[in-house]
Amino acid sequence: MAAWVGRFAYRHVRIRRLVALTNLRLCFPEKHSGELENILEGAYVNIATVLFAFLYFPNLTADNLRNLVDFSPGSRALMESGFRKGNGLVMMSGHFSNWELIALAIGAAFPGKIQIVVHPFHNKAVDTLANRYRSHLGNSTVPMSNSIRAALTQLKSNGIVALLADQSAAKESAPAKFFGIEVPTFQGPASFALRTRADMLAGFLVRRKDGTYEVDLRRIDFTDLKDDSEENVKELTQRHVALLEDFIRRYPADWLWFHKRFKHTPEFQKAMEADRK
Repeated sequence: MAAWVGRFAYRHVRIRRLVALTNLRLCFPEKHSGELENILEGAYVNIATVLFAFLYFPNLTADNLRNLVDFSPGSRALMESGFRKGNGLVMMSGHFSNWELIALAIGAAFPGKIQIVVHPFHNKAVDTLANRYRSHLGNSTVPMSNSIRAALTQLKSNGIVALLADQSAAKESAPAKFFGIEVPTFQGPASFALRTRADMLAGFLVRRKDGTYEVDLRRIDFTDLKDDSEENVKELTQRHVALLEDFIRRYPADWLWFHKRFKHTPEFQKAMEADRK
């Protein structure tokens, strides 16, 4: 049903379509228009899949979730290794594949450990419902505006701070190179990790052909960065951004191309003007 809804939206819903195509052209200048349209159709299907799965969250339990999501070899061990150090985990992801489900699945595997930093919805009823679903199996949520102190407290208690840091940051934020373009990027995750020496893991759900998923976690090494100086924060930020880009290149239809990720760049403004003509 999600696939049908996604394909219908691709053909008949024009919201943010131009933004998505502009983003795709910026990131994959070597691909022809037919390839980009195929990726865009897949992105619509992915969004519909995320939505349908999210609405099903109240029916998921720690037991039946294991039939839907499992961990790649070594991923669970990375988390357990981080916990043994006692500084908690900074867990990164992006709006990739089923980004809501990965937090639920990891939370079910490590009950009571995850605090999710969220960007509140403008509609309070929707925001309340979304956070109730996200907390269904014991996770907690904290709004981005109150996240600094809460995140540091969570890491001090050897917990997990989970963040999505792939949306556009404020224009004045420090840039990171993403698909070869310098874009303002949130520096908070790198700052948390460097300040507390918590392990930083990047996690992505890889969707199998049968509709099940595998959690793929990667440790982002920063043992060479000794403090939370501005230079080191920028370097660690670049490292996690590069890993996200790698996954998007491997599974391009699984990223949310409808974000105005490049909106503060001259490349995006020039490409949007050209596409409108």
